[in-house]
Amino acid sequence: MSTQIGSISTTSATSTATTTSPAAVAPPLTDATRQQLQALGVDTTAITTEAQGQIALLQAQQQQPQQAQGGDKHHSGGGKAEMQAMKSEATELASKLGISVAQDEKLDDIMAAIAPALQAKASAAGNDQAKLAEVQELQSEYDTLSSSLTSMQSQHQQGAQNGQSGQGGQGTQALTSTLNNMATQNKVYHQV
Repeated sequence: MSTQIGSISTTSATSTATTTSPAAVAPPLTDATRQQLQALGVDTTAITTEAQGQIALLQAQQQQPQQAQGGDKHHSGGGKAEMQAMKSEATELASKLGISVAQDEKLDDIMAAIAPALQAKASAAGNDQAKLAEVQELQSEYDTLSSSLTSMQSQHQQGAQNGQSGQGGQGTQALTSTLNNMATQNKVYHQV
């Protein structure tokens, strides 16, 4: 009885060794997978097995939504247009304070230059009520811009975090599904 168990174990070990060898496990890349990869712009010259193809396909599909979302964020609901409008307002405020702004200047840099200029103007106003009223008006514009900028940056950061966590869950599900499909393909391949 122990002899039979030994022979079964030997056969089982041989069978396991055969199924885990690279040549037996890796079915060649199918034309369908190759076409899907090429449609996504993936170079398939180095991909020789279906498993490699499925992994590359999954990675390419995960990158597609990220790129699309990245583009949408700049064009949707304000994004780039709102930022441009705020930059125009900041540039106008800077010019009222005697600050010249280059065309390619960043909004954060413009805002950083306005703050000390406002303080200097307030100091120069002394007790002159007309000048102090002007400074208060300019300070109010600055505070409104600063608040809007902070709010927009916060929303953008929160949106990016939500997008990453959502994609992480989708990526895990897609990877699990791909691995399950590869396991099924391997079973079918070995039965043939």
